[in-house]
Amino acid sequence: MSSIGWMFNGTRLVRPCGCGILPVDEEGWWIPRSHPGASLAEAARLFDLMGGRTIIEIGSGLHGDTSGNSILAWATKTAASRIVAVDTDEGRIAEVRAATTAHPAVEGVVADGVEYLHQFTGTIDLLYLDFWAPDAEGAVPGIGRAEAYWDAYYAAREKMGARAIVLIDDTDHIHPWKHTFIVPAARKDGFRVAYEGRQTLLWRE
Repeated sequence: MSSIGWMFNGTRLVRPCGCGILPVDEEGWWIPRSHPGASLAEAARLFDLMGGRTIIEIGSGLHGDTSGNSILAWATKTAASRIVAVDTDEGRIAEVRAATTAHPAVEGVVADGVEYLHQFTGTIDLLYLDFWAPDAEGAVPGIGRAEAYWDAYYAAREKMGARAIVLIDDTDHIHPWKHTFIVPAARKDGFRVAYEGRQTLLWRE
């Protein structure tokens, strides 16, 4: 998706093609940012509606109320039989394990998320992506995330269920970003965009 940008009264504005005008801050985030709670609740509702069993969360931990604490949403709002939280940071996985002792469906795994997806052998009904990825020196800002998230989707795509959800966090940002390459690729795989904003949800019925 291309965009046009300019300044107005000191605020940067972005108009994605086909969309209205959005103010963004100096780091490229939409103004204002919304809370992800409603999106997480809707993803949980759709997951149960389609009879989903397995959730894989790449990039995990408890980051405070403004982040939505997605792992707790999956544990308390879905009937998932398996919820796997994957992160390279042992501290983040320790947080998850401590907070979900009453939820035996939750597994904490310390690993590289893309490698974990390559090695995963089951069916994924909901793939949640919220991990950090750097940009190479001299690269266009955000392209590192765009490429890393594409790698994660590519590693998982053949393991996604016939009915499945891909949910991407922090997509209220100018391109290139986490969702730049995933959305067109997933649409070719039969997913449709249910909504976009603070999070983008792709849904294959």
